[in-house]
Amino acid sequence: MRSTKWVAVTIAVIALGAAGCGTSDVGTGGAAAPVSVSPRPKGTGPLTKEVVRTDLDASATAAGVPANAPEFARVYEGASAGSPQSCGVGFKGFGSKATPVDVARFEAVVGELRERDWQQPQERTERKGVDDGVIDEARAVLKQRGWTMVAEYRTSGEDGGITLMAFEDACMKKNGADAGPVG
Repeated sequence: MRSTKWVAVTIAVIALGAAGCGTSDVGTGGAAAPVSVSPRPKGTGPLTKEVVRTDLDASATAAGVPANAPEFARVYEGASAGSPQSCGVGFKGFGSKATPVDVARFEAVVGELRERDWQQPQERTERKGVDDGVIDEARAVLKQRGWTMVAEYRTSGEDGGITLMAFEDACMKKNGADAGPVG
């Protein structure tokens, strides 16, 4: 036990010392080069709501989905503590004449989420129109480090919409929502 503590302390000291090594611009009038820090290393550490929010927003933006509908985001952001909604983060992008949302954009969003380490443990489900055979609804469940996300595409008129709802599993269980976001 004692040697484990010393190893941890030694690693911390080395890491802190290494961060301060090298030349310095202090006293020379020059500014230090900015250091780019990722919000989280790939596949490590807990996911916070802020990280999940960034994943949703960045994935939707990269796929060309219109911005998050403010009233939908407020459902989660303004949720009372202890409610299932307080465990989650939501995104809903509605298509428009200028930027319609279709199955291809939905597939692009899911692909972007997978690039951010969200795993899709099962095939997506979909529903096609009886008359035309066109996909009217598609749904994919993704998981990552204690979170479950439901990504949905639905036609709404001609313009479509994409909804992303992510919930922290432990929080959902703690707040009496044993079934989670996927039923």
